[in-house]
Amino acid sequence: MPTYNIIGDIHGRDAWKRLVDENCINIFVGDYFDPYNRIHFMDLQYNFMEIIEYKKKHPENVVLLYGNHDYEYLPGIFEKSNRFDNKNAQTISWLLMKTIDMFEGVAYAIGEDYLVSHAGITQDWKDTYLSKVDDIKPNSIAAAINNLWNKEKKSFSFSMNCYGNDWYGEDPHHSPIWVRPESLCLHNLYRGTDIKQIVGHTKVKEITEVAGVVLVDCLDSAEQSYKVTLS
Repeated sequence: MPTYNIIGDIHGRDAWKRLVDENCINIFVGDYFDPYNRIHFMDLQYNFMEIIEYKKKHPENVVLLYGNHDYEYLPGIFEKSNRFDNKNAQTISWLLMKTIDMFEGVAYAIGEDYLVSHAGITQDWKDTYLSKVDDIKPNSIAAAINNLWNKEKKSFSFSMNCYGNDWYGEDPHHSPIWVRPESLCLHNLYRGTDIKQIVGHTKVKEITEVAGVVLVDCLDSAEQSYKVTLS
């Protein structure tokens, strides 16, 4: 049976090299740029291209998803996350467009029990943008999200889904690349079901599961990935 290996936010770090498993389907949850620590841009660029080359070498065993720190560099997007690289923005945009065919999109379903995205899907965001999608099984939701991503990326923006004075991502209307864990857990699309969402976006010290949500953004403190084996 296939095993899936989910790797947290990259942000220029090379820990992914020690976490990938050629016997698994390796899923990267995004955020390849905007490092926390000072990393020379040439090293950041090289690390990203190594991930792309790994994908080319193992096309059936690597799934690349986008995060908010990738979204901000795409053409037509005029939002900036913290640590936005103004100096190298044009080059990052070029790298992302050059490798666009290597990416799955924003969401990926693992069987009928898991949905992987950068930040997670709330009921509120789904009701706003995917109200006509009645089937909420992971495969259907992932397909609908990626279809919307390809047609209208601004549906995933921070500003369009921010109500009131929220500047962190705790509004439940935030998109699958922005919403924070507290709001996600309270407004989880799969709340009350056995379906789990696997997300990055918010740093944790180690792989953490809470209220049906698995948080995997821990490469800053622990070199851990999260594995799922389908039965």
